[in-house]
Amino acid sequence: MINKEKISSNLRTIEAMTQNGASPPLDQYWNEIVHELSEDLKGTREYLLSCNPDDIELMSGYFEDVAYKLQDESFIDLLNELQTLHPDIDIKNQIQWAIDALD
Repeated sequence: MINKEKISSNLRTIEAMTQNGASPPLDQYWNEIVHELSEDLKGTREYLLSCNPDDIELMSGYFEDVAYKLQDESFIDLLNELQTLHPDIDIKNQIQWAIDALD
């Protein structure tokens, strides 16, 4: 089961730390998010479909890592569905990188 609170907390921390162009080490926070999203595709689907566009866009940079860990075409289908549901965000490049991450 996805720890939604951990993901949300990490996203808020990342947002706060990157305000005004700052770029401190964020690997720990991102790795935890990738880990959570890579555990269970069904849970990941439910979680991402419930996210707001800003959070999806913020997480999109790591969809490639999630795809690499999951190795499941269904994740790509989910990303395409998110792009369709939220046409105001542009995650086309991130979707392509996720496709490229599949073996």
